[in-house]
Amino acid sequence: MLESVSALLATIPGGAFIWVTLTFLIVFGVLVFFHELGHYFAARSVGIRVESFSIGFGKELFGWNDKHGTRWKLSLIPLGGYVAMHGFQSDDEKPTKDKDAFINKPVWARMWVVVAGPLANFLLAIACFSGLYMAGERVPAAVIGTVAPEMPAALAGVVEGDHVLEVNGVAVETWVDLVDEITKAVDKPVTLTVDRQGQFKVFTIQPQVQEAKTLLGDVVRKPMIGIGVGKDYIHKPHGVVESISLGAQQTWGLSSMMLVAIKRMIFGQMEADIGGPILIAQQAGERAAEGWYELVFFMAFISVNLGLINLFPVPLLDGGHLMFLAVEGVRRRPLSMKLQEIGYKVGGAMLLTLMVFAFYKDIVRLIAG
Repeated sequence: MLESVSALLATIPGGAFIWVTLTFLIVFGVLVFFHELGHYFAARSVGIRVESFSIGFGKELFGWNDKHGTRWKLSLIPLGGYVAMHGFQSDDEKPTKDKDAFINKPVWARMWVVVAGPLANFLLAIACFSGLYMAGERVPAAVIGTVAPEMPAALAGVVEGDHVLEVNGVAVETWVDLVDEITKAVDKPVTLTVDRQGQFKVFTIQPQVQEAKTLLGDVVRKPMIGIGVGKDYIHKPHGVVESISLGAQQTWGLSSMMLVAIKRMIFGQMEADIGGPILIAQQAGERAAEGWYELVFFMAFISVNLGLINLFPVPLLDGGHLMFLAVEGVRRRPLSMKLQEIGYKVGGAMLLTLMVFAFYKDIVRLIAG
């Protein structure tokens, strides 16, 4: 379905731009909605009055009031959202005494409301991954895609489309199985048994041990024969309990990997190759054009990113609010409005710098094609 719509729009002038814009708005809108929904339900759970729930910033396009007095609205600038809570900040001159004000709730309750947004993003990621596992995990099959010229596999006679059945006598089903068996050989010859359009062929190949970079920039030495993964997939459905467990593991693994990558970027141990809205929009369009499975996976991936970033201890982000609340919990009184305002200015400058850098990287990618 998604592939058909993408192909149809590609045939009209400006269709590609429309497709990218629509998929970006849908993906980002869903992620922002769930993030703010976490804040909303957490606030309601501790008796805080929510004045408005907005997807987007700026001028309201349309909206409605619910029976609890909350204004639900869609706003003009689709680059985020917010939940406006009654009495979110104290006023040193006119402190509110309302029981349903955010500022009058215990520190633990306010911390719960703040952390609920990022938590909702992690839960959304777990739900997406779990759903994909239940629907049928897509695992690359042990079918060869590209074959690098002048590399051992090509010189031995391996061609694109060969379906690898065994490596050194060990049956392989997926691409991961294939790579694992070749890696185990280290610098020893490997024997591939392949199915080529119904004919069985056997190749003995001497790998070349080469340096390669991992996703986190680590340089490793591994045996290479010069083959790339193809476009054939195996579908592996899982049960409900197993799928939820796998979805949680996937979310935890991505979070851990992202934290390591961010740490290395900060300390200059790997290139700060970050992406902004332009890259997210491009990727959303490309993934959606490949089908719903890739789009849902991408949405879960970005949801993990959004949850992590919002937990950074930077004023204006949820993590910054948690930092202020932690200080208040230790001091038994909140920081003065003046100190908080200074913090917000510093945080705003940091976020603006990061945003400019992300846009710069996006533009460089566009120019480089």
